[in-house]
Amino acid sequence: WIRYVTKASFRDITWDEPLANALYGFHNGCFAGTWDGSPKWKLTGTDKKFNALLKVREGIHPVSGKPIKWNKEPIPWALVEAQNPVDIGSGYYLLPPIRPPPSGRRQPTNLIELPDGDYRKHTNTVRRLIDRAKNVASFRSDYESYS
Repeated sequence: WIRYVTKASFRDITWDEPLANALYGFHNGCFAGTWDGSPKWKLTGTDKKFNALLKVREGIHPVSGKPIKWNKEPIPWALVEAQNPVDIGSGYYLLPPIRPPPSGRRQPTNLIELPDGDYRKHTNTVRRLIDRAKNVASFRSDYESYS
């Protein structure tokens, strides 16, 4: 017969509010109890799923091998689930890599490199005034050509 505890649960926070606040965001990846018999199984390191969990336990990212920077604030499960996570055990999930920015991004033109008379060098107010002056000049030339 085995007796062990895998998770501390609070169904009602009023039972012990300070303890509940202290446990907020805690991820328990171990168990408490005793086993007096011979080992029933061993972690050999051949299963990739468990290898990833061993690296996480050491504080190393299972894919990149870089140190993990832990964030104490929990992430809403809906955001995690939307990224199709891979369960690596003990409540840890491996998220897909963040995609790189699109290649060939259009860089804004450098206004200094534009020719002096280029329309794009002016502010919107100046552009409107230029358009208005062109319309007035066009109207005057049309008027003069008909008279």
